[in-house]
Amino acid sequence: MGITPPPVLAVGLPPEIEAMIADLLKNASVSRIPLEMDALIAEVNPKPCLVISGPPRSDLPANEIAQSLRMQFQEIPVFLCITQKEGFERKSFIKNGFTDAFLLPMDLSNLRAGISDRLAEASKGEIRTFRPVKIIDLEPGTALDFETHIFLPANKRHIKLSASGDSLEGDRIDKIKKSKFSTIQVPAEQMKHFYSYSAKRLRDLGTSALSVTEKREKLSGAVRDLISGLFSEQTSSFESGQSMMKDCGEIVKTYIIEGAESEWYSRIQSVLGERGDSYSHSANVSTLSALFSMGLGIGKPEDLALAGLLHDIGIAELPHEIQVLEPEQMKPEQLEIYKKHPEMSINLIKSRKLIVPDIVSKAILQHHELYNGSGYPSGLFGDRICKEAQIIALADRFDYLTRVREGRPLMTPSQAVDHLKGLQVNDPSRIHYEPELLKKLLNLFPGSKPEA
Repeated sequence: MGITPPPVLAVGLPPEIEAMIADLLKNASVSRIPLEMDALIAEVNPKPCLVISGPPRSDLPANEIAQSLRMQFQEIPVFLCITQKEGFERKSFIKNGFTDAFLLPMDLSNLRAGISDRLAEASKGEIRTFRPVKIIDLEPGTALDFETHIFLPANKRHIKLSASGDSLEGDRIDKIKKSKFSTIQVPAEQMKHFYSYSAKRLRDLGTSALSVTEKREKLSGAVRDLISGLFSEQTSSFESGQSMMKDCGEIVKTYIIEGAESEWYSRIQSVLGERGDSYSHSANVSTLSALFSMGLGIGKPEDLALAGLLHDIGIAELPHEIQVLEPEQMKPEQLEIYKKHPEMSINLIKSRKLIVPDIVSKAILQHHELYNGSGYPSGLFGDRICKEAQIIALADRFDYLTRVREGRPLMTPSQAVDHLKGLQVNDPSRIHYEPELLKKLLNLFPGSKPEA
């Protein structure tokens, strides 16, 4: 017996947005209506499990769309999708009735996760989607009232580890870790059981702290709120800049710096296994930059964390078709535009009146400069590149190498650093990082090939 596709209502979705989620909508029965008031207030049958709206118009603003849809679909998630950052006011959209609002393509991973989770819930698990859980949050030998799976990115497959009610023994967890996994996968509809499990486990340990998984979720959410706020400000003032800097400071202190010195390597492991959306990437580079600063004794961890948090915000200023490409996929003319994003990041920081230390601005501006002079935007070389920018660059590349990517095998932290060193040793034209700095970083990681 086949799966009954959950009903989804698409309201005025432009073709370019629908193309971004077309593979997910194949699992649903999609009804499409135009973004017109008569269509918005007309009765829809069957009732959808999810409503996805395209961007508002000057004659049909977002609050009217939200209120009209809410009259019909009071308990149903309603997503708003927008591709123009001008006028994007996420908090205001949610206040007016949307469940969430997504600035695309920057928010695409979050939109896709939201759609996948809703389809999985509506199909009562017939359609499966998974959420990452850090292995460090599981107690060996204790019964788990949720399933666990491993995602094999090279094969694009989920392999079941344990059924609900089973436990994962210590030797099995060790074997999983040795196989380069720091993250397992839990069916989205069962995540509530994981949260209950981790809360009880932490209470039993006598702590009110959050699990590593929840900390990572909250960090990515806080970064999303921060960056959305940067783009949604219609007017900038010294006071609004101060407020944003306070938010940045709270993120850095609460989620990145606090307790990091005593948990250095476990914090490194906590950023592995991410899927690489814009917000988790900013969070990861921020975390790694602070940790590398601590491990190498270079710069102030707080400054490096802040620079990592803001290093790529200028990418949102680029044309949409460039934002969705990796640099190696870009045509020469697209790559030249992409290379302007460090300067765009600095311009956005200045326009929003964010007062950051000079070394933070310099690290952001120089994080794509390379030691051999082949980087951008200024072609700096050698010691003309500040060490803080080199740390951001290493953290940026480290996150890229260790993230989960379909069709590519996983890399451990030591393998990632070995890989970076190997490129420089085997091809002197690829000396992208200061050799002494890279050697010191290599020596920090267990299992890497140490340097004398």
